[in-house]
Amino acid sequence: MSTNYIHNEKVLVEQIAAGNEQAFGEFFTYYYPQLFSLVHRFSLNDEDVREALQETFLQIWLQRELLLDVQNMRGWLLRIATRQCRAVLRKNLVIKRCENTIYQDGLSDGQPLTKTDPTTVAELAGLVRYAVLRMPEQRRRIYQLSREEGMKPSEIAAHLSLSVNTVKNTLVTALKQIREHLAQAGYPLPWVLLCWIIFK
Repeated sequence: MSTNYIHNEKVLVEQIAAGNEQAFGEFFTYYYPQLFSLVHRFSLNDEDVREALQETFLQIWLQRELLLDVQNMRGWLLRIATRQCRAVLRKNLVIKRCENTIYQDGLSDGQPLTKTDPTTVAELAGLVRYAVLRMPEQRRRIYQLSREEGMKPSEIAAHLSLSVNTVKNTLVTALKQIREHLAQAGYPLPWVLLCWIIFK
């Protein structure tokens, strides 16, 4: 399927609303490049744009039944992506303020400064490892190939005989599971955000 044409969007949306992952992959392939180009107006770097769009499509999948009522799909998607980009901008501001606070506290205490307390970093790393171990086998394997071995989704797909869309969707689910585990362990914002800076 060409990325500049989408066949019978109404039928595709109905399939997505019914939980069809292949249809969602086609939808993603068509709209992701368009949104990627549009949201660069927020002056985000490519990595931040990818984060915002990952959250955008995750929200779309989790609320896929809403697609049935959308009249202007491109405009609707852009509104969601815009909201996620603003969230990334706010996150970056929180991180900057948090790091400044850590720096100022370090100056006032006369202690050598580090980005985060090594004990906290080690604990977060342990929580991430534990969350990964709790994943179903295939999800854990895909996550490890991506994060620990640096393989691209296309490479993982070829290695495991899966579709690229399955790999991408699995990675989104894996990251969401880790984030939820960290939050349940008592690391809400901004520590969760700092954790993703360290481990992504």
